[in-house]
Amino acid sequence: MRPKSCFSHRAWLVVPVAACAFVVWAAHVRRERAEYVSGLVGRANTPDIRDAASPTGYADGQRELIIPERNEESFQWITQAQQMFSRHELRVRHVDYENAPNGHGVSLSSPYRWWIGVLALADRGVSARPIGMAVEHAALYADPAAQVVFLLAAALLAAFAFGPFAAALVSAAIACLFPLSVLYLPGMPFQQGFADALCALSLLLLCAGCRPCPRRRPWFIASGVVGALALWASVPTAVPLILGAGAGALLAACQSRRDPAAGVLPWRAWGLSGGVAALAAYLVEYFPGQGEALRMDLIHPFYGLAWIGMGELLERISGHIQGRPSLRGARAWMAAAGALALVACVPVATRISGGPGFQGQSGRLERLTWLPGSAIAPNSRQWLAREGASLGACAVLGALLVLGVALWLLFRRSPAPRSRAALAVAVGPAAAALVLAAAHVAWWSTLDITLAVLAAAGAADAALAGAAAGSWALGAAAVAACALGAAKALPAPFGGSSTALTAPESGELVERHLAHWLERRTGTPGFVVYAPPLETTTLCFFGGLKGIGTFAPDNRTGFGNGLTIAGAQSMQDLQTNLEVRGVRYIVMPSWDPFFDDFGRLYLDKAQSGRTSLLAHDLRSWNLPPWLQPVPYQLPVGGGFEGQSILVFQVVDPQGPAVAASRIVEYLVEMGDLDAASTVAERLRRFPGDVGAIAARAQLAAARDDSAELSSALASLDERLAGGGERYLAWDRRVSLAVVLARAERYGQAAAQIRRCSETASEADLRLLSTGSLYDFLVLAKSFHSPLPPALRDLAVNLLPVDLRGRL
Repeated sequence: MRPKSCFSHRAWLVVPVAACAFVVWAAHVRRERAEYVSGLVGRANTPDIRDAASPTGYADGQRELIIPERNEESFQWITQAQQMFSRHELRVRHVDYENAPNGHGVSLSSPYRWWIGVLALADRGVSARPIGMAVEHAALYADPAAQVVFLLAAALLAAFAFGPFAAALVSAAIACLFPLSVLYLPGMPFQQGFADALCALSLLLLCAGCRPCPRRRPWFIASGVVGALALWASVPTAVPLILGAGAGALLAACQSRRDPAAGVLPWRAWGLSGGVAALAAYLVEYFPGQGEALRMDLIHPFYGLAWIGMGELLERISGHIQGRPSLRGARAWMAAAGALALVACVPVATRISGGPGFQGQSGRLERLTWLPGSAIAPNSRQWLAREGASLGACAVLGALLVLGVALWLLFRRSPAPRSRAALAVAVGPAAAALVLAAAHVAWWSTLDITLAVLAAAGAADAALAGAAAGSWALGAAAVAACALGAAKALPAPFGGSSTALTAPESGELVERHLAHWLERRTGTPGFVVYAPPLETTTLCFFGGLKGIGTFAPDNRTGFGNGLTIAGAQSMQDLQTNLEVRGVRYIVMPSWDPFFDDFGRLYLDKAQSGRTSLLAHDLRSWNLPPWLQPVPYQLPVGGGFEGQSILVFQVVDPQGPAVAASRIVEYLVEMGDLDAASTVAERLRRFPGDVGAIAARAQLAAARDDSAELSSALASLDERLAGGGERYLAWDRRVSLAVVLARAERYGQAAAQIRRCSETASEADLRLLSTGSLYDFLVLAKSFHSPLPPALRDLAVNLLPVDLRGRL
């Protein structure tokens, strides 16, 4: 039966419609910003070149979407969803873009990946995009779509079970409570909101079965099945709420002792359905055997068995609390002992395995939301002490008004205690979430979903008991909490070209440009790059590259390998480690302190003072012969002025003169003339090497040192007269031609350029720096020594767009 009161008028159904409209509008505003930032100029490649054969849908395996606040998990979801389609893997269990060359296993569960996949298939059907590109586009609305579906499903369920007033409270809570309302952000696929939605629907079904109605068992069975899906999606989120529901069951039994007509709720059916569904989910995810199946922070058969045992215990204990006759004798005691053993298997297995338990993969628990500038704190006490009476703190704590009214409704004197079963059950998960929210600020969003369910149960209780005061109090608490939450979560209007970028957005734009540039320069898909963990994630994502160490929880081995490389004690050890992992490039951003702090932050106390030989020698230009610096210019703008990125390519061992020449020309192109002068002193040890003399001439010309330039040119004349350039490396010959052309020795320059054009290869062109390649193409055109058409097209495409225009 449905509750009836002054609050059950159908006009309340306007609230879910308005809440849904608010959610869609807020998502649209935030999506506009995400699309604008992703579309900013600065790409190294022409954007949006479709390639259906590419796993990403873009040519060369690149990606374009800038992830707000660079949520590390979002990169993984998009990449793995694209891999699911490109390799036809329904379950993604291994990836090779991290911990190169071996890759690592995947623990992220399949349901949320399938959700992204379903949206991508719909997107492809509408837009005809390649499926990889459709996945990236679907990431813009995967979470907002989940929020809309969640809101509508919860509102319909609450309306059917508890009445329109309950539906209004639930939908308003989902749309407005903070931080729940900003858990579903465009462009940031994140499993937490998906798991929270499943948990809320499971609790709503459970509370619907607790209300006075003739058929309760189907509601409990449905709740168990949906709860198992939530457990499958996120064990760290679902387990505390399931335990909280068990505590709520005992509270409901205590509340119904005064009502002789109250029956024992079918907890056995709930436990059996949830447990069997959890076992089925485990088989779907991992059968046949997978190594991840032994981890207690993932869906595990022991959770299904424990749920079955808990349902049996709740049925028996509830009946005992209510004073109802129960089976006695050895069989009953054996059944109870068996149920207790099933429940105990989870803590026992966790203890034996030595793992972190069900909270092992709980993600970033210290971050309140993923909005820019969101609070980050180790616990709620420190966060509140820092926040004070701010709007954010008031919005978060305002939701507790609903909990306060619900507790008053639960423990007030009433002639109809039987109506409180749903309310009592809903209090249990809310209490569990509140305890965890006090310890971890990220749990406040999950607390909000339990408060939404609590509001629906409280509305039904007030209506059944005829407590108009309770309905008014609950409505007032919900309005206050939602008003505070909406004020905090309201998106700023999209500012178009005047939009100010956040630091993470600026960083991703730079790293996207670098990833595209490296991929284009190399021409080999999926080569390995070594960089700090944060940059490794973005380089792998945007360029389709492979990396070693990242902060992904599944990549602990790769992270350890990255630390080994950073802490290598000799260049021989470093070279061996890089060769074993097939590293092609080393990247060192100036803004990432990883190489300076890795010992203090990530090594044990005995090794915390270790410094990076790699970083020290590379920054001082004391390079081994198998490393060559590669000039890379950051794109203009974006807030990274004054920063730089050192890029080194692993090459075949070079002679000392060639190596020093390339370093000097690199520093000249990068504008660091003082460092170039220091390194150029090494070139004086090779007075007869034409390449070394050409590098000295380039430095002298850059410094306007006419005396040094004249001396270098005189040395070149002497060496060229004797055929000293006969065995020059191809890029050294280009350098020589540039020096001769700038000295207006056009005949000699033309001869060198002609020889370069005749002997050029694709590998030669890719080895040149951007400046040298541009100079070579200009001279080849001026001296009528063109490259073959295919090589010329490649050379032009290797240049940035602005330099192509100058040609």
